[in-house]
Amino acid sequence: MKQFLRIAALVASVAIAAPAHVRADDSTFQAFGGLPGLTKLVDDFVATLVADKRIASFFVSADLPRLRMRLTEQFCALLEGPCTYGGLDMESAHKGMGLKDANFNALAEDLQFAMDRAGIPFRTQNILLAKLASMEKQMTYR
Repeated sequence: MKQFLRIAALVASVAIAAPAHVRADDSTFQAFGGLPGLTKLVDDFVATLVADKRIASFFVSADLPRLRMRLTEQFCALLEGPCTYGGLDMESAHKGMGLKDANFNALAEDLQFAMDRAGIPFRTQNILLAKLASMEKQMTYR
């Protein structure tokens, strides 16, 4: 619950700081180290996910190279980098998995740990977390 509240606060602060009608430049993407930095981040993030006992079971039969590729594309596109996300929409990709809010929160926490290890500034992390938080309802089921 504490993690969810932190993410909600981050979403609110980013929404206030960056109006939806303003198109960002690629400075946020560059703050992640461009495509090489984002690729390294996603590699660490996926390794963290599969080692996390809270959610590792969701990745047992996953195609991890494909997952890394799609996450890199998705994060790159969300950060307004030069990528186009070619994967499924979030609802279709996660249908039938039975993900709960706690699973999503564990994933968000693992991403925060990976971003911390990559030296990504907290404020910059919040931009990606806010974009991902807006997708939670498409991925989780009650």
